[in-house]
Amino acid sequence: MQITPNEIESIEEAGMLNGQPVKLLRTKGGFWIAVGTNQGKSREEALAAGSHPAIVKYNLEKQYSGYQPALMKSEISMNPAVVVKHSHYLSEDLRKSGHDVYSVQAGTNIEFQITKHDIKIGSVQTTLEKDAIVVNDMQIGKEFSHAIAGATAEKALSCGAAKVRIQGK
Repeated sequence: MQITPNEIESIEEAGMLNGQPVKLLRTKGGFWIAVGTNQGKSREEALAAGSHPAIVKYNLEKQYSGYQPALMKSEISMNPAVVVKHSHYLSEDLRKSGHDVYSVQAGTNIEFQITKHDIKIGSVQTTLEKDAIVVNDMQIGKEFSHAIAGATAEKALSCGAAKVRIQGK
C-alpha cells in the first residue's frame, strides 16, 4: 500500500531504530504509522501502525529491541500518555481475529480502545476522580464487555481507585 503526500496530515520524529530515524505519520483520516528502515533493509517501510500515537510507540518498543524513543525538547511537545495492553481479557477467538484492548492514560483521562488489526473499532472514555474510575462514554459491542470490565478493573487497581462508576445521563 502506497501513501501519497496529500494523504498525510503531519510528520513528527518518533525516535531511532538501529541508528536510523523513525518518523510518525498521521494520515488525514487520523491513523498513525511509524515509518523507518528496519535492520538489513535499504528502504523505509511501515514498522507499526495504530489509532493513537502512544499505541504505535508502545508497539515499536515491544517489537524492536533497537528502538530508542526521541527525547522531546519541551514538556509541551511531550505526549505523557501511558499505554497498557489488556488483550488477555479478550476471548481466544477475538484475539485470533486480530483484536486488542489498550488503555491510554493522559493525566486523569483514560481511554480504553478496542482495535482490530490496529484500527480503532470501539472505545470507552473514562476519567480518574479521587478514588474512582468514572465511565463517561461507551462505544463498544457487547462481545467486548467482559474484556472492558477486566481492563477497567485492572486499571483501577493500578491507579489505586477503589470503585468504577458509570456516569448517568
